Amino acid sequence: MIFPQFIKENATIGIVAPAGKVDAEVVHYAEKFLGSMGYRVVLGDHVKNTFHQYAGNDHHRASDLQLMLNRTDIDAIFCARGGYGTIRIIDTIDFTHFLEHPKWIVGFSDITVLHACLQNRLGVASIHGPMPKNFAKKSADDQDIVNLFAMLKGQLPNYKIAPHKLNRTGEANGILVGGNLSLIYSLRGTSFDFDPKGKILFIEDLSEYLYHLDRMMQNLRISGFLSKLNGLIIGQFSDMKESETPYGFSAQEIIKAAVEEYDYPVIFDFPAGHDHLNQPLVLGKRVTLTATNCHCNLEF
Repeated sequence: MIFPQFIKENATIGIVAPAGKVDAEVVHYAEKFLGSMGYRVVLGDHVKNTFHQYAGNDHHRASDLQLMLNRTDIDAIFCARGGYGTIRIIDTIDFTHFLEHPKWIVGFSDITVLHACLQNRLGVASIHGPMPKNFAKKSADDQDIVNLFAMLKGQLPNYKIAPHKLNRTGEANGILVGGNLSLIYSLRGTSFDFDPKGKILFIEDLSEYLYHLDRMMQNLRISGFLSKLNGLIIGQFSDMKESETPYGFSAQEIIKAAVEEYDYPVIFDFPAGHDHLNQPLVLGKRVTLTATNCHCNLEF
């Protein structure tokens, strides 16, 4: 796995929007937010564009991402937000120059598509973490923001979280992969699909019907994907929805049932995803996951 160079105090950060449209005020605030921390900010030419629900048409979004990947004066790339659209452009991107000068790419939700490409096709680590859209509701002192910029500078955290009643105890070592479950599901059968063997999978999601969640988990189960993992980390499943007829199980119960037959450690309620606290994760990094009845640790 290739690990980009960690950034310096006065690094240059590029902001692109490969998916959903972004309010101009969000971009403006992100510039000020990053500037107040000592970073120089470069915006994609089309980052404030609007094309239906997208931040510009496919060509505009792809050209912005391509330019940021190619530029050697950009030290890290922040994706402005998720939404939907990265999957429409990912197969048009040329990573040749990026691989000569790899840089950290930060984002979550729809940006799972980009993470999957980086880890599964290119062998490059990236960061699942807060994006400019989230900055307006945060301060530089918020723990996930502190951890994000410490991570970008090479200071990797060890997370300790309280045990959950549905956890399965144990210890596992493996490469951390994953992101948004709906996007992982959408990549199944493509060249961006995850190889689960020996991996520790992180998943989160937002506003999915509970029966949709079960369908995705059953796909991973029936295909043998879940059986090859070394461990599973369940993040925030926020604002999950019921059908007219209630499904009858919570998101956590659905996931627990899907992995019942395996023996690797499983932890629930890891603080990453679409809630206010979104702790950053280095995807592509080897980690140790430990779950006991007293505590849960994720060590990079």
